Parts: sequence; C-alpha cells; structure tokens
Amino acid sequence: MKTTNYIKTLILIATTTLFVSCDPNDESPIVDEVPSIDLAAESITFTIDKDTDFVGTATITGTIKNVGDYFSSGTGQQTIYLFERSLGTPTTQRGNLVATRSFTELASNGTLEISYSRQWNSSSPAEGEFAPEYILDISYDPDIFIDDNKNNDDTNHDNNNIMESGMEINNLFRN
Repeated sequence: MKTTNYIKTLILIATTTLFVSCDPNDESPIVDEVPSIDLAAESITFTIDKDTDFVGTATITGTIKNVGDYFSSGTGQQTIYLFERSLGTPTTQRGNLVATRSFTELASNGTLEISYSRQWNSSSPAEGEFAPEYILDISYDPDIFIDDNKNNDDTNHDNNNIMESGMEINNLFRN
C-alpha cells in the first residue's frame, strides 16, 4: 500500500511540475534553419552574327541559376568557367578555358551569364564537321564547407556542370 501511494505521489508531482513549467505565452526557441543552397548550370546557348553563309562570329553563352535560397560568399570562393573542348579530346579533360566569371552573391531564382565570342566557319572540318563541345562549370574553393558560412554550401553538386555540342552553331548558319 505504501508503494502504491508513493508511486501516485510521484506521478502527481511530475504532472504538476509539467503543467507549472509550461507557460502558454512562451514561444518555442527559434531554431536556425539551414539554407538550401543550390546553384545550377542551367544552359549553354549559341548566337551568330553572319559575315557570309558559312562564316561569322559565334557567341557562346553559359547561364547559371540559383535554384535554392539566397547565395552569399566570399571573394574568390566560387567561379563560373566556360571551356571549349575539341572533338576527340578525352572526356577526363575540360578542354581550353575560354571565359571565367567570379561572383559573391546570387539571389534565389537569380541568374548569371558568361560569354565567349569567336570566329566560326561552318564549312571547315574543325567547326562544320567536328564542332567542339562547350562545358559550363561552377567551381567552388575546396575549403568552402569549412568557412562557417552556410549560405555558400551547395547542396547539389550533380547540376554544377553541363555540356553542349557546337553543332548547334552550324544549325544556326543553315537557318
């Protein structure tokens, strides 16, 4: 009997303590949410300025998009690269670097572009038959995850680069 009364008393004290410590006016502690940072290599597009039916200036434009939360980082911690890779170059190599752009901030849904212009001859073997490939790459400093800045920690590396064939430039000359 003493044990039953003792247990009942403990339950009564625990319940009373629970209700006394719960103030309905207290707000839950604010928990810092980890931002969802995701910059994506969105597209590589081509335009031409024709000199003749086969020759002109081709402009290659790479676009990245922030598909996550606001991105903010330090100078030199991230760069957009645009590479031109000759057909037949091993895929383990990026090719020739033709343009770079550093940045420190990008709003959610914001975009950044990088462009490169070059002479193009759609009747030559080097461009017409064996057009180069273009690679857009978002690159981060190797130490970016240890800088205590959660607003620059990309959560999805699978969308940080894309490749397009320059054959699309030849199609523009045909149209």
